[in-house]
Amino acid sequence: MAITYPTTLDAFTNPVASDLLTSPDHATQHANINDAVEALEAKVAIGNTVLGTYTSYTPTYPSGLTVGNATVTSYYCRVNNFVHYWGRVLWGSTTSINTSGLQVSLPINADSNFITGPNNSMGTAGYRNNGTSNNFFLLCRAANGTANAMNIVAQLASGTYVTESTITTTVPFTQTTGDSFFWNVYYEAA
Repeated sequence: MAITYPTTLDAFTNPVASDLLTSPDHATQHANINDAVEALEAKVAIGNTVLGTYTSYTPTYPSGLTVGNATVTSYYCRVNNFVHYWGRVLWGSTTSINTSGLQVSLPINADSNFITGPNNSMGTAGYRNNGTSNNFFLLCRAANGTANAMNIVAQLASGTYVTESTITTTVPFTQTTGDSFFWNVYYEAA
């Protein structure tokens, strides 16, 4: 019997004490169990983490942000090709942003099919103005053609429909010490 996992569940023959080593065939029995264990290992994942364990990650900011003395917290979890990634940047006195838009690195490269089109949504983000306690809802999207980073954009509600707007020194507000932004995304790994 060849194994059928992960397409279907296998039905192994459990030998009993009175069975001969030829019924079921002993070598085939071992080979099938070995193949099944290898299929399970491939399906569950590899690495030094337990399935569903989050790993600390220090992101980079290819565009927009100078971290300075900000407090950065971020973690990711990979299960097969599914990645959940979240993070938070608490603004410090030497943290700054420029007008080129905000881009954050991904801990694991995204699948090429996912990043091919512009504006593929990856999840949500937020900005908190600590001085006014206002929260701003942001979007995370794939950076077109870039497997190792995502864009975080503001939403502009000045017209009939909500559009996106580049995060800058004053959008969605002028950032100062104690303000923060965070992200929560899901994507397919390369």
